[in-house]
Amino acid sequence: MALPSHPAVVYAKSTNAAPSGSDEIDGLNSVGYSPSVDLLDVTDFKDTTGAKLKMAALSDGSISLSGDLEIGDAPQALLRSSMLTGASVWITIHFNPSGSAGSKGFQVECKVESYDINASVDGKNEFSASLQFTGAPVAV
Repeated sequence: MALPSHPAVVYAKSTNAAPSGSDEIDGLNSVGYSPSVDLLDVTDFKDTTGAKLKMAALSDGSISLSGDLEIGDAPQALLRSSMLTGASVWITIHFNPSGSAGSKGFQVECKVESYDINASVDGKNEFSASLQFTGAPVAV
């Protein structure tokens, strides 16, 4: 069954402790969660199928966030400062906030790759951030 994306909740913390309401990123209106895995070609010279054989190797992934810039929001400030210091940030995404434990979403340790602020004379101040996994996601 499909889930509406509107109630998705995203938290940012400096530890892997369970998030609380004050860790929710304010102003957020878009989130992308993109886990991936490296596929290694393991085809050998004796293979006669004419097709490549693949093996799953290391997992990886990224998260993209964007929304309204909220300068006073502590989780947004954590993203900005972590990008400058290289400190880890634990992102928890609840795609199904009312779900049972293990089916709400994911938590993963990340490094902030970029944090962009955009403003225009006829618009609003917005931010976008790119984060890279530095560990395996855990179901929450």
